[in-house]
Amino acid sequence: MKKILFLLLFVILTSQAYANSITIDSVTSNPSEVQPGERVYINMRLENQGTKDIKDIAVGLDLTSSDLPFIPVGSAAKKVIEEIENDESESVEFIFMVSSSAKPDTYKIPIVVSYKDDNEILEEKSVIGLVVRALPALEVAIEESEVYKVGQVGEVTIRFVNKGLGDIKFLSARIEKNFNYDIVSSNTVYVGNIGSDDFETASFKMVFKNRFVSIPLGVDYKDNNNKEYKQTFNLELPLYSQQEAIALGLESQSRTGIYIGIAVIVILFFLYRRYRKRKIRG
Repeated sequence: MKKILFLLLFVILTSQAYANSITIDSVTSNPSEVQPGERVYINMRLENQGTKDIKDIAVGLDLTSSDLPFIPVGSAAKKVIEEIENDESESVEFIFMVSSSAKPDTYKIPIVVSYKDDNEILEEKSVIGLVVRALPALEVAIEESEVYKVGQVGEVTIRFVNKGLGDIKFLSARIEKNFNYDIVSSNTVYVGNIGSDDFETASFKMVFKNRFVSIPLGVDYKDNNNKEYKQTFNLELPLYSQQEAIALGLESQSRTGIYIGIAVIVILFFLYRRYRKRKIRG
């Protein structure tokens, strides 16, 4: 008899506990990864796993945190479903705009689902993750060079600029070997991390055999989400002749020839005077 009473009590308590039960069945975002300044559509499917119909279900996404760069578009961040019948499901959709200054990251957005069970307000809480990704924007150029003519050995300094919103990580650069030049230093340099709106430089010691060359520079790096990137840049370095370098002020003209010429004139002058004197005496 006691077992029967216990079993009946268990069934009653269980049926009351699950009489009303709303669960979040699935959450999807379109696109799955969004970029700063874009719209994202979040679809949420709710299921009534209870034994009776449930009315006035409020579904909200908590965007109050200043760390979340999302703005509702077209409607508020909270919606109401009039009714979900038992063992049925309904979907709601939210449209957000991602702030144009959003940092690439995986953001956690709290979800709150509330509904009324008789006179009691019940809540179901969960979290969804939304990936914000910004494409890297790396610019590479020659910043300065000690080399301005063929055959001269010196350092060529290259500037790496991150113009994107996300960080560039683990950047390494290499100059491919070529018959137009020799790389006196190592042809590979590890640059490291470059933050948004920042830059780094790296130098290679080189000597050129030809005036008209393009330096092929390969780079490897990762973004905030550890996605790998490979790029190749062709860098132009102007080289000049001796006369052009002097005309541009890159090199001062040698005065050795002038001094030799003056010395020759002076010697000839004195020889001429001695000759005149001898001729007058004779």
